[in-house]
Amino acid sequence: MNEETLAGAIAWTLTDLGVKRMFGVPGGGSSLDLIDASAKHGIDFVLSRTENAAAIMAAVTGEMTGAPGVVLTGIGPGAASVTNGVAYASLERAPLIVFTDAHEETAIAPPHQIFDQRSMFEPITKARCRLNAEDGATVFAELADMAIAEPPGPVHIDLSAKVAGTTVKLKSAETPEPSKQQIIGDLSAATRVIEATEKPVLIVGHQCRPQKRAEAAIRLARALNGPVMTTYKAKGVFPETDALFVGAFTNAQLDHSVLAESDLIVLCGVDPVEMIPGNWTHDAPVVVLSETAGLALPFVAAEAISGPLADIAAPLSETKVKSAWKPEKIAAHRDRLRQTIANNSTPGRSPDEVIDAVSAAAPAGTRLAVDAGAHMFSTMARWPAAAPHDVLKSNGLSTMGFALPAALASWLEEPDRPAVAVTGDGGMMMCLGELSTASRLSANVTIVVFNDAALSLIDIKQQRQQRPPLGVRYPKSNFADAARALGCDAWTVGAQDPLEFALSEAFETDGPTLVDVTVDPSGYRDQLTALRG
Repeated sequence: MNEETLAGAIAWTLTDLGVKRMFGVPGGGSSLDLIDASAKHGIDFVLSRTENAAAIMAAVTGEMTGAPGVVLTGIGPGAASVTNGVAYASLERAPLIVFTDAHEETAIAPPHQIFDQRSMFEPITKARCRLNAEDGATVFAELADMAIAEPPGPVHIDLSAKVAGTTVKLKSAETPEPSKQQIIGDLSAATRVIEATEKPVLIVGHQCRPQKRAEAAIRLARALNGPVMTTYKAKGVFPETDALFVGAFTNAQLDHSVLAESDLIVLCGVDPVEMIPGNWTHDAPVVVLSETAGLALPFVAAEAISGPLADIAAPLSETKVKSAWKPEKIAAHRDRLRQTIANNSTPGRSPDEVIDAVSAAAPAGTRLAVDAGAHMFSTMARWPAAAPHDVLKSNGLSTMGFALPAALASWLEEPDRPAVAVTGDGGMMMCLGELSTASRLSANVTIVVFNDAALSLIDIKQQRQQRPPLGVRYPKSNFADAARALGCDAWTVGAQDPLEFALSEAFETDGPTLVDVTVDPSGYRDQLTALRG
């Protein structure tokens, strides 16, 4: 047996799991031990300006790679500040390991910055633990495995500096036989239901983003030969240029106009967290295919099959379906959905105009990260996607302040692939300091700010409730000036200024760039009504 500090043993495990970088704002405790030990294993530490942004970057890295993302924070306020990003990982099913500095159990000092951190994380993590020197290496390895096990999610670890620096014995690595996930449910019954259908609709969810599952979902779509919809997180899993693709599924009123014509709805890899709250109004039977059993869906499934999605979809893809869908009908649905939520008739520059211009100017292969907010409707409807993770979005939590950290995570993982962050002014304010992180890293990231000086989505909801406009509007900010002050190149595009030139310059400039675009928000209310009623 070899000896190593516990921090070093943790670094060994992270290396074996394929972790290449960690994120965070370190405190003066165990986080310093972890940074030092991990650096010796070639694991970089990426300093962020906020713990929330660090957790989002780590969680998005976990989503893209399948290896757990790692975030480090200090004790007390650092731990408290990271919770929004951890909630993102929890609701979005992202593998994440959260290390927080912890006080020494024998400490006799006053309880400065000390509270029950594990209890705080309990609702938003799969497991929590305070590591000790005796079995810390083994317990950590078990927690890391738990983070990536279906459904993936965050685990929280309290670690004191004394324990992190304690010498422990490393046991010889033993590779256990991987346990095969069992298929639960009646595949034969599901096959019979599918064989009887003439007008099936397939809805593809975020569980299908891994490549093998994506390929299985595409084969199933071909067998069903009917309209295909994808959740926001699954955007790109089924190529949007394919004739079977009709649009996004969020459980909104507009989505149901397609489902109303079906005689069978098949959910493949859809998690209930991807659906906005609302009644399920369809009498057509539903077949649910999922990596995890016991999902809290808003209907009773005719058949529910859980297990490895690729294994489940394979026999179902051999089913002979006599689809009555006509290509022109599927195309009509696709065109109608796109036209219904169009937002391009405003007096000033419309959101549709901006996102179309960004899409046209962006280099081929650019990955999109989009923030929560009213601008998201046009962005998700109009940005083209052809593969999993072409678009990064917070859907389950729908947190603001997501787009820039997500774009930075994308660039760090694939530095040769450009990334663009589309955000509103509210979301930009929530992560403004990360522009300096982008500058420090010389990240090839372009940020496009839809600037309308309001929390527009909340403003719309306030208007619909016939309330006075209080608490949702504010003076317009100059994000281009702020970006330059933080080390980025930036352009301001006023209401009457040409947009294409600024976007072209931004995408051609090395390093982080920002384009601050004045947008007319007057069409958002009708757009939301068309989508959700």
